[in-house]
Amino acid sequence: MKHSLLSVRAALVLLACACGGGGDLGGEGGAGGAASESPSTSATGAGGSPSTSATGAGGSPSTSATGAGGGLGPHAAEPSTPTRGGTMTFTNIGARGWWPRRIDREPGDPACGYKDGNDTWGGHCCMTEHHTTSDRLAPFDEEMTLIMKAIRVKQLAVYQPGGDPAAWQMVSSWDARSGAGSNLLVTQGQTTSADFTGDLTKTDCVTYFMQDKPFACGDGNDYYCPDDPGVMHLGWAGSKLVVFLASMTFDDAGVERCDGDGQGHPGPWVAFVASELIRDGGRKWNGLCNCYSKTGTVGDGCGEINVFEVVMDNNDYSNREFMSTGVRSYQEGHIGGSVCGSGCDRDELADDVEVVDACAQKAYEKGPVIEAGGRSDGCPTWRRPLGDRYFMILLDEAQRTIQVAVIHPERIPSAAAEMLPDLPGRLSRGAIDAMISMRLPE
Repeated sequence: MKHSLLSVRAALVLLACACGGGGDLGGEGGAGGAASESPSTSATGAGGSPSTSATGAGGSPSTSATGAGGGLGPHAAEPSTPTRGGTMTFTNIGARGWWPRRIDREPGDPACGYKDGNDTWGGHCCMTEHHTTSDRLAPFDEEMTLIMKAIRVKQLAVYQPGGDPAAWQMVSSWDARSGAGSNLLVTQGQTTSADFTGDLTKTDCVTYFMQDKPFACGDGNDYYCPDDPGVMHLGWAGSKLVVFLASMTFDDAGVERCDGDGQGHPGPWVAFVASELIRDGGRKWNGLCNCYSKTGTVGDGCGEINVFEVVMDNNDYSNREFMSTGVRSYQEGHIGGSVCGSGCDRDELADDVEVVDACAQKAYEKGPVIEAGGRSDGCPTWRRPLGDRYFMILLDEAQRTIQVAVIHPERIPSAAAEMLPDLPGRLSRGAIDAMISMRLPE
C-alpha cells in the first residue's frame, strides 16, 4: 500500500464520545434533554403468517411488516457491490465488579460514599458504589439503550430469550414500510414516539431507542430518577440481539446541526450503552455525575459499546471511510476500539472487503477475535459500507460473548440464514449459536 495505515486506540472522552462530537450536545445534552432506553424482555411467541406486499431484495416478494411476535419479513435493499461480510467477536465478557451509581440523597448522607459533590451543571451529585457478583456479560447483562446518529434505517429488530430456552423471540421491532414500532419507542430531542421516519442523516441529532414499557425507579434514594420522561422506559436486559438493515451512504454537506444552526457533524454512530448512563440527568453527557467511569479518564464503569463509530474529529485518528468498534466497562476499561486514521485509503482494498486489520495493513481472511484480558487478532476496524447492510450486535450470557457483524444483503452466510432476510418472530438457540460462531469473511 502506498499509504501507511494508522492504528491507534480510539480516544476515550468522558463528556462526549468521538462519534458524538460536533453537534451531539446541541439539543441533546443537559438536564431535562429527552432520552430513552432500550427494550428488555417481553417475549412474544412467533405467530401469524404475514401477508406479502412489498418487493424484497432481488425482486422476490417481501413480507409486510407485522411487528415483533409475527416477525418483519424481507425488505428491499439498495443495490451495491456484494461484499464478503465481516465479524468481530469479543470473548470472555463479564466480570464481578462495581461502577459508580447516582442516587438522590442529601449532601452529607453516608450513602454518598463514592462522591458527594456537584454534577456538570452545579447541582448536587451523590454517588455510591454499585457492586455485582455476576460474570455473565456483566455489566452488559444490565438494561441497555440503543443510540444512533447519521444513518438511514429500513428495519430494526431486537431478539431475546423467551420462556422456551431453545428459542429467542423478537420482542421489539420497526419497519420503514409501516413507520411504526412494535414495543419500540424512539426519542429525539423532546419528542418520544413509536413513529419514526428511519432517516437520521438530515441532522446530527442523537436518537435513542427503547421499549414502550415504563421504568420505575422508586423514590430516587437507591436509583436516580431524572425529570426527563423520555428516559423512563425499560432497556434490554440479559442476553439480546439487535439487527437492522441500514445505510451510511449520504452527502455530508446535507447534515445540519441538531439546533438548526449551520453544518452538522456527519459521522455515523451506533452505540449500545447502559440505560443507567442515559438516566444520569444529562443523557450520558453529565460527565461529573454518571456511571461511565470510575477513574474519570476511561470508560471503566457501567458499560458502553461503540458498535459502529465513524471518527470524524479533524485529527489523525479520523477517517470518514472507516468505522471502529470498541467495548468499554469496568472489566478491562477498553477492549478493541482500533481506528484506521488519516493514513488509511479505502481504495487500496478490494471491493468485497468489510473488515480490516489496521496494524497489518490488509483485509482479514477470517473474522478477528478479541478476548477480554487476553489476545487480539490484530487491530480490527471496518471499511465504511457503501449501500445497505445488515448490522448486528449479539450479546449472549451463555457463551459470555459479544458478536458484531456486517452482512451484505446479497451474501447472507448460512450461519445467519435462519434470521436473514426474513427477520422471523422466533429464532432457535441453534441459530444464535451459529451466528456467535461466525468468523466472516470465511
